[in-house]
Amino acid sequence: MVRTASPAIDPDRLTQIATLAAGAHPEGGGAMCAMEAVAYIVHEPPSDQPECASPSIAAFIRTWSDGLPQAERDGLILPLLPRLVGTHGSDVLERRRVVTVADWLVRTHLPAWFHLAKLNVKADELADLPELQAITDLATLCDHLKRARKRAAVANLTLRQTGSSVRAAAWDAAQQAAWVTIRDALEAAGPLILAAGWDAAYASAYAAARAYGKAPLEPTRRALQHSALALVERLIEARDPASDGSERSAVPAPAHHSAELRP
Repeated sequence: MVRTASPAIDPDRLTQIATLAAGAHPEGGGAMCAMEAVAYIVHEPPSDQPECASPSIAAFIRTWSDGLPQAERDGLILPLLPRLVGTHGSDVLERRRVVTVADWLVRTHLPAWFHLAKLNVKADELADLPELQAITDLATLCDHLKRARKRAAVANLTLRQTGSSVRAAAWDAAQQAAWVTIRDALEAAGPLILAAGWDAAYASAYAAARAYGKAPLEPTRRALQHSALALVERLIEARDPASDGSERSAVPAPAHHSAELRP
């Protein structure tokens, strides 16, 4: 369904939201997560899947917000609330947004960790790949991503040794949010595409493990949080092709379920 007009935001309700909680909450409990707050400010029924918001953006925000420390959650997510209202678009637009998230994982998130690990040639190669136009474009990158995983996998022993320290950085809230957003589309596209996604995910973790003990991981993690914010802003600004007369696909966009990335 394409929404032709944004619901009105209640300014009084918006000013009442001074902080965001993690996770879903019962009605009337006072605390609200980011997407529950979006529903609240437009007088929708209590839900963390408000009809006024893009399902793909909501999937990203739910996981990202829940995984952030309180200060980062309020600093990064809280200002976005009114901008999330009215982002619900067509299936075509939702697929485009999912592809944008996948592209961020491959051409921004992964190269950042490779640069930190001093794998600069491969990092630049990944960053300079053509922008993804469809999830199926990952089929053309399978060899790139498999080589990237193998190139960083010399740190596999270190990954096992460091465990949560590395995963907390390379598989942090922004990366988990991106994975949840694209996982259904990767699975729907077939085993080859899903494998490419896993190669990108593990290559990031291996690169972080390679850098562990040689360079601090936190600055890269923080930089990627701000990169994720820019990504969300791109998703918000994306325009529905149906609004300018473009043909809409009859194939529905994938639903978004919880799909936490696990080692």
